[in-house]
Amino acid sequence: MAKSTLMFWAIFGLAVILPKVVLVVTVAVLTMQTVLILVRLGARVSAGSSPKTQGRDVCPVFSVHVAIHNEPPILVNATLHALFRQEFPSDRVEIIVIDNNTTNPALWSPVERECSLLGDRFRFLHREGVIGAKAGALNIALDHTRPDATHIVTIDADYVVQPNFLADAERALRRTGADYVQFPQAYRRTDSIAQGVDIELEEYFRSEARMADDAEAVLLTGTLCVISKAALLCVGGWSGRTTTEDAELGVRLCKGGFTGRYIPKVVGNGLLPLTLTDLLKQRYRWTSGNLRTLVLYLPNLLWHSGALRTRQVVAIIAQLGAWLNFGLVPAAALLATALFNPAFTVLMTVAAVSILLALGDIISRLMTRSIKETESLALGVAAITSRLALAPAAARATADACFSSTQKFIVTRKFASSHNCHSHVPLDHMVLFALALSALWNVRELSLTIQLGVGALTLPLPAAWWVTEQLTRYRSVAFHTPDAKEISA
Repeated sequence: MAKSTLMFWAIFGLAVILPKVVLVVTVAVLTMQTVLILVRLGARVSAGSSPKTQGRDVCPVFSVHVAIHNEPPILVNATLHALFRQEFPSDRVEIIVIDNNTTNPALWSPVERECSLLGDRFRFLHREGVIGAKAGALNIALDHTRPDATHIVTIDADYVVQPNFLADAERALRRTGADYVQFPQAYRRTDSIAQGVDIELEEYFRSEARMADDAEAVLLTGTLCVISKAALLCVGGWSGRTTTEDAELGVRLCKGGFTGRYIPKVVGNGLLPLTLTDLLKQRYRWTSGNLRTLVLYLPNLLWHSGALRTRQVVAIIAQLGAWLNFGLVPAAALLATALFNPAFTVLMTVAAVSILLALGDIISRLMTRSIKETESLALGVAAITSRLALAPAAARATADACFSSTQKFIVTRKFASSHNCHSHVPLDHMVLFALALSALWNVRELSLTIQLGVGALTLPLPAAWWVTEQLTRYRSVAFHTPDAKEISA
């Protein structure tokens, strides 16, 4: 049983027998939640204007690294063909595909064969027993990089980049003079289907990444990164200490005095997670990995920041806290008290305030983004719905990361066979809904704050149903992946 599940039921039980103890814990959680919101607001205020660009006359030689693990060959080969079609001098680019820990040759052999057909610029490496998941694989690719390479480019297995991607990267490096640049993640075929899911994911780049660019403290997000090889080697390469090796590397680059820029131009498109289960796993990994990174570096950032300015420290904390959700403790406290001890209204009020504060934060962040981008109200509501569906996973990840130093890297599945393409609504959504629905009757005579707090806990389940339907439609049109039987044939 996950630590977060044990914590939920432990708080639930304690709220019944020792409500004053749980009140203290809930107040502490509310305080941390408030501090994080204030940090994010402060990051926007203190970021300042866009940094002055100091161009640099560079002639980059790119080593493109594509790390794969149990990926559908047809998907990876589409990514490689897009790299083959780059409008960039062929003598200044190489592509290294590193397959790690894929035991089924039927998955990696077709990719190896495709690399040999595409020419000398493409190299394929297969390794088993790799430690450190994606970070370990990327370090292997780094060890095999051509000696004259100046920059490392990372691309996920499902990203089809535009023909001018590397040319755009070269222009960005010259224009900004940065040691590393990050392009936004974007998803294919979301213009009419699963748009709310897309906008919810994109909000990080529209808000946090742009803020970090103004503060000169951009963190990396894994794919479509372009990093100076010298800078990468100087900070020790990739690390598998957390499941978000990209953000962790970004912190070390910032602390090392290297400059990064966010380039708000879409240069490639990947796949949305194909099921709600995959989307929840992805959000769990992002949340827990970034929180572990924050836990690892927060003391050093606060007291030994070195060359980092205050606004950079604030921007780094804001980025790492973008996915956090502190709702597990107040949800357990509110539901338990409402069901079994409704007379203890102080605890219920504090817990309800925490839940409503989180809900208000979600609404304000996503609606502000929609207003700035002149999007329709319906799209803003759809993005909020998607964020609500992911809230339980983010809450579990936040709790788990606080009490576990070891994390398991979970690869987002990029194909759905006939027997695994259905995404069932997780049990925690249903349990939360059932408890909240039952609690609503007991709080009908209490304050509006308590009633709204309990009512808010019913929202993740219908939101999850909506996201499931959106992703079902998305799978049918966005990318037709082969059946598992075809892959293993």
